[in-house]
Amino acid sequence: MDQETTVLEKMTQHLLNKDYLTFKPYIHVLKQLYFKEKENQKQKQIIQLNNIHNTIKNMVSDQTLNNGLFDSGPQNEIKIVKMNQQIESHESLSIKEAEKLVSEGVALYNLNEYQEAIEFYNRAISISPKYYAAWQNKGLALCNLNIYYEAIECYEKAISINPISDVVWNNKGNALDDLNKYEEAIECYDKAISINPKYDIAWYNNGLALRKLNKYEEAIECYDKAISVNPKDAAAWCNKGFVLNNIKKYEEAIECYDKAISINPKYDAAWYNKGLTLRKLNKYEEAIECYDYANSINPKYDAAWYNKGFVLNNIKKYQEAIECYERAISINPKYDAAWCNKGYALYNLNKYEEAIECYDKAISINPKFDASWSNKGFTLHKLKQHKDAIMCYDQALSISITPLRLLLKADSLFELGNKQEAKQYYFDALQKGSNQKDYIKKQLSKL
Repeated sequence: MDQETTVLEKMTQHLLNKDYLTFKPYIHVLKQLYFKEKENQKQKQIIQLNNIHNTIKNMVSDQTLNNGLFDSGPQNEIKIVKMNQQIESHESLSIKEAEKLVSEGVALYNLNEYQEAIEFYNRAISISPKYYAAWQNKGLALCNLNIYYEAIECYEKAISINPISDVVWNNKGNALDDLNKYEEAIECYDKAISINPKYDIAWYNNGLALRKLNKYEEAIECYDKAISVNPKDAAAWCNKGFVLNNIKKYEEAIECYDKAISINPKYDAAWYNKGLTLRKLNKYEEAIECYDYANSINPKYDAAWYNKGFVLNNIKKYQEAIECYERAISINPKYDAAWCNKGYALYNLNKYEEAIECYDKAISINPKFDASWSNKGFTLHKLKQHKDAIMCYDQALSISITPLRLLLKADSLFELGNKQEAKQYYFDALQKGSNQKDYIKKQLSKL
């Protein structure tokens, strides 16, 4: 192998010296090296061929300036045409080798072996730096490793090679979206769409980014475009429903979820989102049915278990609600809202100590979870631990001031006999728009 490499280096030097007669006998070496079987030998040899390739191109450029021909003496039998054939042959072999490496990388990517895939893409790039598919696929693998900035660099390299690749523009948009750079992502999706107006995936992704910017009407337009291209796009129907839900067009949202479900009856997110919308319409039993469908499809769907518990709480089926919250917690032990709502269900069953344990768990996960502080305070008030209750209300109020929390703190101050301070908090609750005016007036009459 070292001997062959030395030969290649000599060939390069002969070309640099324009010693063409000496170079000619070495051409058969090129043919032999192209057919080596071992991959590690090919790599090193092809790098040397790249050096020869670049030397020949520079030489051709120089000779073109001198009437396009080498010296015409009979000793020089190597014509530019023959050298161009060598270049084309080399480029063809480089591309084939790069394609093979990229194919192997894609196979590893499909097995979720992203780092290993990147190694193959890098090898392909070293052989054929302008093979844009290698750059594109490397970007995809980097995104799956959450290395977004490097991925964007790869996509930009691919775009510099092939500016009209709608797929690469779309993928660059996805990487920017993952970095929460939604405006820049939208620019990329727009570029992909300008190249291919029928690119439904780019329309869909554009809708997702616009939704995150709360540009709901524009998002709906994008989903409609995606659906017009691909009416069987269940995800577009589902996400259109999600946006309609956000703008309180609940019946239209349900129609979209139903369409998504008709396309894909196993679409757990569509069943789940339909349940959320039905809950807002106070159709609790129907909502529960939707959550049950979602859970039957995906038993690890923690949000579906949580929201089923939420509805059961609303219809005062507290024990069943607790069972749902526990399922959600078993899937996601850091689910602070599930711990908080389990505490609320326990409170409604008069299990105050157990409720406080749940609120404490929620607070340990998320110390800024104001509802847990407030609910814990209310439970401590019920246990006549008014000083501790006030400490919890203060924590909740430091995060978010609401009329109810002002009222609850006033009640605890009232029970401790702090009449003047209690009176002030009752007035603050009224000023903040409390809907319990009659109760507050009654309390104030006692002060």
